[in-house]
Amino acid sequence: MLSKQLGPPLNTVWNLSCTGWRLFGDLPMRPRESLSLTVTLPSEQRIVAPEAVVRWSRGQEFAVENLALEAHTQARLQHYVMQLV
Repeated sequence: MLSKQLGPPLNTVWNLSCTGWRLFGDLPMRPRESLSLTVTLPSEQRIVAPEAVVRWSRGQEFAVENLALEAHTQARLQHYVMQLV
């Protein structure tokens, strides 16, 4: 789920790493735009990124860099990514 202080839009994470995500969404995003994200993993765990910035955007596809993940959230995300590798 992507939050831009609007209702809950539909978005899909295409690529996931410990530092950033590539998403496909229904809101237009611009590079350098700040936002917060909540991603629900297939395991039903939620990863909250309270501060992220859009690094690039092409149509409905865009990439964000996570700027501020809490330590326990970072550890959960790392664990999840390592299971996929």
